[in-house]
Amino acid sequence: MKNVIFYLVFCSFLSLVSCVEKELTPISKSKGKPGVVTNVEAEPLAGGVKLTYLIPKTEDILAVKAVYTLSNGKEAETVCSYYDNSLTLLGYYDQKEHTARLFTVNRAQELSDPVTVRFTPLESPLSKLIKTVHITSDFGGASFTWVNEDRAPITFELFAQDSIGQMLTRSVFISDTRNAVRTLRGFKSVPWRFAAIASDRFGNRSDSIFPPSIITPLFEERLDKSKMKLIILNNDVSFSEHQSAGENMLDDDKSTVGHTQSNTLPAPFTIDLGVTAYLSRIVIFNRNTWGDGNYYNWGNPKTMTIWVRSDLPSFSGDWNEWTKVMDVQEIKPSGSPGTNYTDEDLSYALKGFDFSFPSGMSPVRYVRVVVNSTWENTTFTHIAEVDFYGDVLK
Repeated sequence: MKNVIFYLVFCSFLSLVSCVEKELTPISKSKGKPGVVTNVEAEPLAGGVKLTYLIPKTEDILAVKAVYTLSNGKEAETVCSYYDNSLTLLGYYDQKEHTARLFTVNRAQELSDPVTVRFTPLESPLSKLIKTVHITSDFGGASFTWVNEDRAPITFELFAQDSIGQMLTRSVFISDTRNAVRTLRGFKSVPWRFAAIASDRFGNRSDSIFPPSIITPLFEERLDKSKMKLIILNNDVSFSEHQSAGENMLDDDKSTVGHTQSNTLPAPFTIDLGVTAYLSRIVIFNRNTWGDGNYYNWGNPKTMTIWVRSDLPSFSGDWNEWTKVMDVQEIKPSGSPGTNYTDEDLSYALKGFDFSFPSGMSPVRYVRVVVNSTWENTTFTHIAEVDFYGDVLK
């Protein structure tokens, strides 16, 4: 028995030594240095270039490789199989002349002589974007807006000073939304410094972007929902279907919802704020019973109309007694279909869908919301919560 064990151990040892000492060689023998690409043409792109070429008629060509240096000094390589005849190089942040070296690679992993090509990229997505960034005063903080013409994935860092004047990062996120708005809130109505930095996935980064002058946030506070109630006008829709209650939209509990019956759209409902206030914004929180992607699905509201009134309305619900102040639409930043969603989509929905009232609006006490359509074009709708912000008349 001992001899058998020794034999097995000895064979295992030989096998291990054999694996360690095995020489790694290319999958094919060398047929000599491969030929070079020809007829190279450069098509400038935003932040890059598309290179097209002809591959030499050699049987053992495996790929074409480009070696180049980005604007930030970073060395980069891009490889494409011989089945294609083009390479796209991205990541440039300037509009200066650059060079790239093209090599063919054979199955023996040998490189051809380089072919050097010169090109000048068009203005990069990041460079175009930072020119559009605007930081302005908003209720409780600052509003950041920009245009991402190329819809490139851009990382944003939003900053605001702390109590001793140091700039702190308050929000970091990635966005490829074309026309975007983000806000930082929770600041007192005193002069405050805000800033932003944008960067792309290639390591290019803007300088700190500041507004032309120090911003003073507009005053607002979250209205006390214990003072609010639903009032049912004659042409309102009940949000008490499926054992839900309309008051669930005002209970500060996002796990409970107001839900209408089928065939009830458009679906108006009326809220008595319990106080008279200069309203700054309304925030709608969608139902999320079945998973994060469903914030943008099923009967969650998509388009709505907002009406207001200062004194007690008649229970007829006559629309002539109300003032329409805005039409609003919920936006999914990524634009992805169905229940597919990105981190930005989820973050956006978790904070609630935020709609600012027109500036200069007179103080009101009653708000009427009409749900016109839903994310899945259902004939019913459901809402988890409704918040209001503004300045209450004392």
